[in-house]
Amino acid sequence: MFEKEERMLNEMQKDTEVSTAVVSDEALDAAVQSGMRRGRYRQRSRARITVLSGVVATITAALLFVVWSGSEGLLKPNEQVAAKGPYPALTGFDFGEDITLNTANKHGMIQPVNQSVTEGDYTVTVNGILTGSQQMEIFYTIENHADEPADLKRIEVKRLGSRESLSYGIGSSGESKIMPGKLFRSRSDIQMGKDNTIPGELTFSFSIAPYSTNTVYKSSANNEQVLHINVSVDLETVRQHTTTVSINKMLQIEKQRFYLKEAVMSPAGIILKANVPSSNTMKVSGLWDVVLESVVHGEKVELRSYSAFLPDENGDMTYFFDSNILENPESITLKASGFQAVDPSEMKLVIDTDKKEILRSPDGDIRFGSYNRYLLTLEYEERTDRHMGSVSIEREFVDGEGKKHMIDEDAGGLSSSSRSSSDTEVSLITQYIHLKPEDYPQPLTFTLSSYPGVMEQAFEVPIQ
Repeated sequence: MFEKEERMLNEMQKDTEVSTAVVSDEALDAAVQSGMRRGRYRQRSRARITVLSGVVATITAALLFVVWSGSEGLLKPNEQVAAKGPYPALTGFDFGEDITLNTANKHGMIQPVNQSVTEGDYTVTVNGILTGSQQMEIFYTIENHADEPADLKRIEVKRLGSRESLSYGIGSSGESKIMPGKLFRSRSDIQMGKDNTIPGELTFSFSIAPYSTNTVYKSSANNEQVLHINVSVDLETVRQHTTTVSINKMLQIEKQRFYLKEAVMSPAGIILKANVPSSNTMKVSGLWDVVLESVVHGEKVELRSYSAFLPDENGDMTYFFDSNILENPESITLKASGFQAVDPSEMKLVIDTDKKEILRSPDGDIRFGSYNRYLLTLEYEERTDRHMGSVSIEREFVDGEGKKHMIDEDAGGLSSSSRSSSDTEVSLITQYIHLKPEDYPQPLTFTLSSYPGVMEQAFEVPIQ
């Protein structure tokens, strides 16, 4: 159903007034909740993944690459909680208000690794991992021994001994710029779709290059250094703390249906597996305003979904939620306000790059930005009154003579930046579309794989 792949994304600088994130257009498509783990997203392979953050987005295939960096807010000794599980508490990393990480660390579920490798001017240490059935959080530090800043270009995850990267998403947030002589602390969130699971033996490959404004928006550089670290995953502990719950519940609005299949609960996250039937006449891409409500000692705790693999060709999709199951919740209930759904006949975007005009769009809200050196930019606003929906554009487009073309993946493919003020509910989204250098008969017609649209109806489904 969704045929796009996510490409590398590069974050913008943040200041005290404005919060900025660069994500692929797929990553912005399907966000369903507020509070997306901001950052850049990079892709590996063709699994289908979506990032949920106030809209429902589609990220097919990819590596949601999330980086939290900097040493601000590190746990002080008197703030550390003694571990109750098989591992000691991981220290030196700021978990902020992340429910999953704080709960897992409190109960000793973050496996220590503490393996390092040095190549050239860089040293990478994997400090620990938090693992679930289809997700993993990697905690790592990087040291830059050179005199100039460096740039973390990407992280690749492979089975030990394999040359092929796994099919996964990896999200990252914050700076990827590594300053000389300063310890760079980060964490990355890996998510695997459908029937894939985390293997027991992994190789993490960190690609680092000297920082350059010419390559900062690219996922690779000619002078990059790749550092490999092999890690053994304690899958037995993962299995002991993972439970699968059958749901088998159909949700329906008018004639549109959505099936909840099962939930897989682990300390690393709660996974909800669902299916969107092909019989739907609307393009349903997920649940709107979805959250798991967990009750612990009589108090309600919201477990948010920040990402999901949205419907594949069979309609199967996977949501990833926060988890506090180690706190033994009395109940967990899924709550949603409706479906993300649009009329498929409206999913066309017609642009004349010579006249610099948008000739057709679903509702006229997309604005022409610029077209320079085969980079096309478009702008639109995410607003609460349009359900904070995001736009996703397919990689294949058609010129004015009916000839099909593909966007230029080598130049950057499809990506988006999100810029929002702390005192407003409106985010300005800029879409970046890299075209291959050639003369295109006008106009160009792009197909949208997602667009803002909601069918509203409240649902509550007991999970536990």
